[in-house]
Amino acid sequence: MAHLIYRIPDRQILIDGEPHLYFGGTAYLGLQAYFPFQDLYLKNVLKYGMHYGASRKSNVSLEIYGKAENYLAEWVGSEDCLTMSSGYLAAQLVVQTLLEKGHTILAAPNAHKALCSNGVIVTSCFEELEKLVSKELTQNNPMPVVLFDTIDFSGQQYPDFKSLTKLPLDKVILIGDDSHGMGIVGENGSGCYRMLKSLKPAKLMVCCSLGKALAIQAGAIFGDKDAIQKLESTAFYGGASPASPSFMGTLLDAKALFSERLQTLKTNYRYFKSQLKNPSFFNHMEGHPSFEFQNIRIAASLKNDGFIFTNFNYPDDNGPIVSRIVLSAYHEKDDIRRLANSLNSHLK
Repeated sequence: MAHLIYRIPDRQILIDGEPHLYFGGTAYLGLQAYFPFQDLYLKNVLKYGMHYGASRKSNVSLEIYGKAENYLAEWVGSEDCLTMSSGYLAAQLVVQTLLEKGHTILAAPNAHKALCSNGVIVTSCFEELEKLVSKELTQNNPMPVVLFDTIDFSGQQYPDFKSLTKLPLDKVILIGDDSHGMGIVGENGSGCYRMLKSLKPAKLMVCCSLGKALAIQAGAIFGDKDAIQKLESTAFYGGASPASPSFMGTLLDAKALFSERLQTLKTNYRYFKSQLKNPSFFNHMEGHPSFEFQNIRIAASLKNDGFIFTNFNYPDDNGPIVSRIVLSAYHEKDDIRRLANSLNSHLK
């Protein structure tokens, strides 16, 4: 059952007039309704305006884009970066460009729909993915491409990426969607780029939404300079309006807030884990603040105790009901203690 609310959810939301603690969504750093972050954004709106609708390839350009992209590349550890107005557009720019160049593109199980457009072969299991990659390498075709979510909530990827290490990575282009990793995992929240680079694939690009942990309404693509320059030369990139310059300015101004809120999130994460008596109940990736389970009874009991969390049929209406508890930097210690106590009582 969907719950209609009338403002961006924070740690507490009203359902039928009753307050509930909210442990869902993707606002990992709890920035969307955090006043210091909102204050930075409003200052940048006054400086840059609401929107800039011109092409990034125009003869007049705003310097804030280059500054933001240089900062992101340095943070993540890539040679270069470009931004788009959304994570979906960033993913589609990469995928459509590679399809046009004749690459066979294979999507790993659980790859996000933003990556899986027409022309992409979606695999049902990692064994199928391995077989198709091997088959492609016997053909006289451009190098095969493998799409995947760095955080796929099944535990098959982050933090060890064991499924990828079974592939002949020196002969494969890897494209990762790091939307659920950027800002919260890796060194100082820098995401998974460095981890994937250490696997030594033939070529690596990582795309992501910046709107989850970082609350920046934009998408980004990370890679080497040659790959980014080729993307920038496409009509797709030239024809799309860029992200709001106000968000790009906020991205630069919020560096200290990102770091501060990440430390708060890590504190909340450690405390929650320390209070759980049955951690094996969850499908969980070490270091990521999400805890997934499939148990209708426990889900109903938690809701009765005043907790709202991610809880819907996935990946479509015919799929099982998947529940996901998400910790955020906006949660208070007592919120987490109450949630852990509720879980412990129902999991006896």
